[in-house]
Amino acid sequence: MDIELARTFLAIVEAGSFVRAAERLNVTQTTVSARVRSLEEQLRRPVFVRNKSGASLTAAGEEFLRFAPTLVQVWERARHEVAIPVGGRCSPSAASSASGIRCSSPGWCG
Repeated sequence: MDIELARTFLAIVEAGSFVRAAERLNVTQTTVSARVRSLEEQLRRPVFVRNKSGASLTAAGEEFLRFAPTLVQVWERARHEVAIPVGGRCSPSAASSASGIRCSSPGWCG
């Protein structure tokens, strides 16, 4: 699953509408709609009821809301822990640590 789908879902929940979510995410409303369509196709259930005043969650949307924040948090944590900062270099070294990684950027590698 593309993590942007979960981020977009959460933005809609927080903003209350596709239009306001698009503004928050700095994308078009068409992009938000396409992401929701993709999410709904993957879940095989609609997650929002769309109306003139905004969007509200369906029962499936309520269920997905239990998992979406965790998906985003786990992704962010993994990305942070795996990332090496610009200019940082990690190289294998049997003697450097239990992980076998020596890093020129302290705090980023084992």
